[in-house]
Amino acid sequence: MSTTTTPDLHQTDLFVSGQGGYHTYRIPALLVTATGTILAFCEGRRYSASDSGDIDIVLRRSMDNGDTWSEMQLVADAGPDVFGNPCPVEDRAGGAIWLPINWNRAEGSESQIVRGQAPRGVWLLRSDDDGVTWSAPVEITDQVKPPDWTWYATGPGHGIQLASGRLLIPCDYGVGQPDAGHNYFGSHVIYSDDSGATWHVGGTIQGQVNECAAAGEIGAQWPGVAMMARAGRRCGWTKR
Repeated sequence: MSTTTTPDLHQTDLFVSGQGGYHTYRIPALLVTATGTILAFCEGRRYSASDSGDIDIVLRRSMDNGDTWSEMQLVADAGPDVFGNPCPVEDRAGGAIWLPINWNRAEGSESQIVRGQAPRGVWLLRSDDDGVTWSAPVEITDQVKPPDWTWYATGPGHGIQLASGRLLIPCDYGVGQPDAGHNYFGSHVIYSDDSGATWHVGGTIQGQVNECAAAGEIGAQWPGVAMMARAGRRCGWTKR
């Protein structure tokens, strides 16, 4: 672990390619819990930088505002297959941390998945001790992925909790066959109104957008959730 310091910035390299048993680390996600613990997740790509192959979810924790960090821990391992796209959110009322992730076969590339030639699922883990230990992954694909959707990605980044207590995760999806205008991609959210016990598909933004972030609630004048979506063509807001 190396650090650099400037008057306004202290930088620590938490995941370094080629170290810790992984070729590459990608798709980071940060969450600061109600107790102040910082959780830094990412994908550990074991043998290459490819989006397919043997990919795990790994984590490091800091309990002193990022001055020191725990050793890397393995959170989710699908054997030779992919567990990726960590997108954590905390239920501030009960303290549980929920971690939606994606699964696919090691040989199932994105181009195959978007054509319906390989599966892509959604799984969920839970921690009740600030990320020290985690439950086994549980599949929730049937709750949050309509049958005609092909591609699916949770995150990137982290989820949010609304003032109502609703847990909300930004996601993206694919439906139909790929086209030159990328209209088969869309952004959406999934949400839980029962502290993570069950999950549902929320609002969608269809066409020419995909990876997105939930920026937060807009306010009383324009009730809704601000969504920033990647692709450059448009972004929008939605609430359900």
